[in-house]
Amino acid sequence: MKEAFGKLIPDSLEELIDPKKTALVIVDMQNDLCSPEGYLAVHDGQDVSPNRSIIEPLKVLIEKARQAGLPIVYVQYTVDPTHRLTNPAWVYNHLRERPGGKGHITLVSLEACFEGTWGWEVIPELTPEPGDIIIRKNHLGAFWDTNLDKILRGNGIKGVVVTGTATSGCVLDTAVGAAAHDYFTVIVKDAVATNDLEAHELGLKFLMERYDSPSSEEVVTAWALGS
Repeated sequence: MKEAFGKLIPDSLEELIDPKKTALVIVDMQNDLCSPEGYLAVHDGQDVSPNRSIIEPLKVLIEKARQAGLPIVYVQYTVDPTHRLTNPAWVYNHLRERPGGKGHITLVSLEACFEGTWGWEVIPELTPEPGDIIIRKNHLGAFWDTNLDKILRGNGIKGVVVTGTATSGCVLDTAVGAAAHDYFTVIVKDAVATNDLEAHELGLKFLMERYDSPSSEEVVTAWALGS
């Protein structure tokens, strides 16, 4: 650790993501968003291979996090099929036409990930285990109108390692939310994805300018040294 402005702060990646004070957060790795049979692929016609490309790094991170004793947080985007609580602004923002004739943003945020359905579930390759923390959210960020902050603080967590999809949306908003709640925030650069490559690169550039962004291999090595 080192001192800055009268505070002790991490001086290495091992200190920054100390397993005793850090949680692994996995954002929206759900069937409707990542499976070839899910909403994005079937109804939107999107190529979900970018989202699937991070499955192997995530499997390694999850395994090593369990070995190091980190809490593992699965965040699931959750839609009420009745839309009883859906905000009109949320609907408008997803229906508006994007510049350049790109049409509206995907309606997955309105027409998929219905709680309790197959599409809402975490993909089978990353199935949560008993004792893992499950956070249901109905906005982009995992800290918005959820009890995630309360749970993390109750477990003595000071930092989060953020992974999942989408880099330019829910991952970005979760990272910003974590920092806004005064958590040390780390992005695993090869364990985040967006189906739109341009959006992914823009989102990752934003994140890397603001937060430490090691590779999954660097994270695993740091956890091993800190255990």
